[in-house]
Amino acid sequence: MKPEKNTKNVKAKSAKVSKKKGNNTLIIGIIAVILLAGIAYFVFAGNSNKNQESQANTNAQLKLPSYAYTNPITLKAYTYATQHPEILEQIPCYCGCGDHGSQASNYKPHRFVRDCYLTDNWTYDEHASFCDVCVGIATKVQDYLAQGKTLKETRDLIDQEYSKIGGMMTNTPPVRDDYIPILKPKLAGTLATPAPTPTIDLSSLTLPDNFKSLSDGLKLIPPGITWAYFANLKQGIGIEQKFMHDTNFYGTPMIGMLNSEYSDGSWVELHDIGKANANVISNAGADADNIVSTRPFIFDSKDKTNSVQALFKNSTSNANAYDSFKSILEKVDDENAGFAKINTSAPPFADASYIGIIKSGTGILGEVKGEIAFRIKDNGTVPVAKYNELKNSSTSRGFKSYEVQQENNILLIKTTSNLNNFIAEATQQYGFEISVFG
Repeated sequence: MKPEKNTKNVKAKSAKVSKKKGNNTLIIGIIAVILLAGIAYFVFAGNSNKNQESQANTNAQLKLPSYAYTNPITLKAYTYATQHPEILEQIPCYCGCGDHGSQASNYKPHRFVRDCYLTDNWTYDEHASFCDVCVGIATKVQDYLAQGKTLKETRDLIDQEYSKIGGMMTNTPPVRDDYIPILKPKLAGTLATPAPTPTIDLSSLTLPDNFKSLSDGLKLIPPGITWAYFANLKQGIGIEQKFMHDTNFYGTPMIGMLNSEYSDGSWVELHDIGKANANVISNAGADADNIVSTRPFIFDSKDKTNSVQALFKNSTSNANAYDSFKSILEKVDDENAGFAKINTSAPPFADASYIGIIKSGTGILGEVKGEIAFRIKDNGTVPVAKYNELKNSSTSRGFKSYEVQQENNILLIKTTSNLNNFIAEATQQYGFEISVFG
């Protein structure tokens, strides 16, 4: 009410004293800006609250099982399967479940990849939560469609890519325009159009000194992992966000995350939002521990909580996961990697593998430095000739540099190229799969 009254007074003065018109116009403009700012604040604040409330309602209605929260991509896949089962009913699975099925299907063969997530009566299936193929297919379908590809084009890409793996596909009919779905999307009106990914201002966000790399994260978790990766959005290589939970998990974006899995199927994740914030509320559910009073946050299966907290208090006097991979991590630059992953899965001559991507150029698809490393087993025979052949032909495949080095029991490949080129090389020539977990 007060600004409105002042505006009227200014107008009255302006009518009587025309020489002051310029000054009064400026005052009117300033007041108008203040009014508009106030209106905008209430509108956007209202919309923000509505969006948060809508998302909370959506999450509550989906009621995803605890195993859907195993890691960010598994959560993404189960969410998508719940939102769009009719799409996944037209996409085959190549993990072999077309031959044997799963417990939820009474071991009847699966018909399509939707069966890996959901039964016909909307019962969730745990099968996809521990299958990289199922998760990879569902997330790639979502990504391809988001890129503007048709469902038929998406199906063709999935068939081409996964048929090379050699797995038996489900007996899924071709894509049809007149297909009648068995399951229709839950919350169809709410979930048909995904919310846009918010732009994250990283200028004021930093990771704590004890959590800036894969090595840092491994020093904070117990030994016995089969794999772990670290994603650091601050490094800006262009794919880090794909490996983190989305904004809905805490109500604010993560900029750093370690995800790890143990041989018994248990797991530990460490999350950081780039700043100290005691008011963060987790959307993790009650089946896992999510401790947000630490930095980074601890998100894990309940049996790992005590040992992780003990390492937080003193990582130097307790056994940790880093010790198991120290020899390989000392040879790579994971400190500057936007994405880095260690794995006990490796070629026959090695017992551990590493991949890391470091920003080198500009832009999402800009130049990167890629590192691949293997820890050689005792008496392991390294196919040096094969890797040197890749090095010798690297220029024709778009690499600016390509080094193959062996020092003691570590084989290290260092490259410089664009992001897509390095990912293709790592996948096709070295057997890495970084788009899904495991």
